[in-house]
Amino acid sequence: MAQKNNQSVERAFLILEAIADNEGIGVSDIAREVALNKSTAFGIIKTLDNLGYIFKDETTDKYHSSFKLKELGEKGSAGIGILEFARPYLEQLSKKYGEIIHFVQAEEDVVLYIDKIESTKSIRVHTGIGGMMPLYCTGVGKAILATRSKEEIMNYLNKTKLEKYTENTITAKGDLSKEIFETKKRGYAIDNGENHEDLYCLAVAIHNKQGQGSHAVSISLPLFRKDNYNLDEMIDDLKKVRNKIEKYF
Repeated sequence: MAQKNNQSVERAFLILEAIADNEGIGVSDIAREVALNKSTAFGIIKTLDNLGYIFKDETTDKYHSSFKLKELGEKGSAGIGILEFARPYLEQLSKKYGEIIHFVQAEEDVVLYIDKIESTKSIRVHTGIGGMMPLYCTGVGKAILATRSKEEIMNYLNKTKLEKYTENTITAKGDLSKEIFETKKRGYAIDNGENHEDLYCLAVAIHNKQGQGSHAVSISLPLFRKDNYNLDEMIDDLKKVRNKIEKYF
């Protein structure tokens, strides 16, 4: 029989996660997010504040994670690699959506697939771990490309031959430039059957300490299942996973 969690400890960690996932959050919003009444939440928040793991911005009455908490996280993650660190968050996406989850690393002008969770549904895509694909025709690649400076993006476009993988692959450099800068503006990338026909993909880049897009995570699904999902919610979930993985750096 599984041992039950200590309720007080569990509540404290839920509150820490709620604060870490938001850029400043008030007591009422924290209580709502962790499903506690306001007075109970406030007591735990006050203790975490006294211990120095969070702090209150007196001008906004909102709480933030402290340097002490971030330092503790860095100590904990120092002994593990990014694959091991990221895997639980990839599994969260897989459990919720049951679609293909990819995790890639940027390697100059290509992406290297370093982890993958297969769909639990009727689809398989042959993107093996260790495989490489161009930046311009994949969601993960475009997400990474969009984190680069305007000069770096233009240099990439000028030197790259845009080969056609499907009917939807963007091969006109003007169109691809527009797509990359739209991706930069909206904060996530879309692959609309550009690499694998009839496959739709949403992706977000993961930034390292230098602010560079060093990795990316994506959810891929067949176009015919696209309308089954709330895509705004899917994008939001990808961004939450990105924020958590970025704590590795």
